[in-house]
Amino acid sequence: MKDKKEKNKQTAREDVPEKAADAAAEKQAAEDGVIDRENMSDEEYIAALEEKVGQCVAETMSAKNTAMRLQADFDNYRKRNAALSEEMKALGKSMVIEKMLTVLDNCDLARKYITDESALTGFNMMERQILDALEAFGLKEIEAEGKDFDAAEMSAVEREKAEGQEGKVVAVLAKGYTLNGKVLRPASVKVGC
Repeated sequence: MKDKKEKNKQTAREDVPEKAADAAAEKQAAEDGVIDRENMSDEEYIAALEEKVGQCVAETMSAKNTAMRLQADFDNYRKRNAALSEEMKALGKSMVIEKMLTVLDNCDLARKYITDESALTGFNMMERQILDALEAFGLKEIEAEGKDFDAAEMSAVEREKAEGQEGKVVAVLAKGYTLNGKVLRPASVKVGC
C-alpha cells in the first residue's frame, strides 16, 4: 500500500510540470497569435487566418516605413556631415591663407627698399613661389588698378581729384584677394573724383 501511495504522489508531481508547461505553451501561442484549428469551424479558421495575414502585412508595412525613414535620416546626416567637413576645410584653409597675406604685404613693402638687382631677382622668385603655392589653393589677386570702383571687391580709403578718372581706381594701397571666388580681403584703393 505504501508503494501505491508513493507511486501516485510521484505521478502527480510529474503531471504538475507538464500541465504548467502546457499552460505556458498555450499562453505563448495566444500571445504569438497562433490559431488553434481544433476548436474552430472551417469558416472561423479561414477568418482567423485572414485576420492574422492582415496583421502581418500591417506589421511588415510599418517596419518597411520605419526602415525607409531611418535610411532617409541617415542619408541626410551623411550629407550634412560631408557639407560641414568641406566647410571646415575651407575655413581652415582661409585662416592659414589670411595669415600668409601679411607675408605678401611685407614682400611688396620690402621690394621698394631692395637696391641690389641680384637680391631683387631672388626675392621676386621667392615671392612668386609663395604666390604659386597659394594660388594652387584658390587664391587670386583682385585686379583693381584703372578699373571702375566695385564695393564688393574694393574698399575706398581715399578720394583723389583725377580728371577723366571719376569713379575709377587711381591707386591700389593694399592688394585684395579672393579665395575660390569669395572675397578674402578687399583691395584698399584710392578712387578718382
